[in-house]
Amino acid sequence: MMVRLNTRHELPQLGFRQTQGRLDETGIIQPRSQGTNRQARSNKTVTQSELDINSYPSRRAYGHRTMDDLTAELQQRGISSAKSATARHTQKGWSSATNAAKRGDDISQNAKAEMFSNYQARTIFNLDFVPNPQIKGHPSQVIGEPDLGDISVDIETAPSAKIHYTPGSVETYLKNEGFIRHWVSYDKYDIYA
Repeated sequence: MMVRLNTRHELPQLGFRQTQGRLDETGIIQPRSQGTNRQARSNKTVTQSELDINSYPSRRAYGHRTMDDLTAELQQRGISSAKSATARHTQKGWSSATNAAKRGDDISQNAKAEMFSNYQARTIFNLDFVPNPQIKGHPSQVIGEPDLGDISVDIETAPSAKIHYTPGSVETYLKNEGFIRHWVSYDKYDIYA
């Protein structure tokens, strides 16, 4: 019978506990921006060109008058006619008073001659200068003041960040000490022990 030496061993095992370092970002104050953005505007416009035509002097020369001119003209004509009629009737009255008793002065003949003299056809031509219409042009213009707009940005930042850092850690420990065992068996190795 033969003696056999059996050995069994297990290596030691180390264990690690690891904690990650942590940066708390909730304390970081983000910068804030405030500002205005008023867009630029031209505020410009173009006026229409104008053409002023005063054709009244030309139309007046042809007899087309405004009511003001017509009434002023008729007023002058009425006053003039009243003055001449008054003077004529006065002269006729004085003539009748001084000459009525004289021979050859026939009042009815004179009245008849005067009455028919007004109905005789008379052709009267007046040549007047017809003035040209008055034309005045106004060109178009660009008016208005531009607005240059305003863009301003105000950035507000904190003087320092509020950051909390928790450092990480590594802890080592002996998970298994390991062992070496020896024993003796007879005739064969003990592989189950």
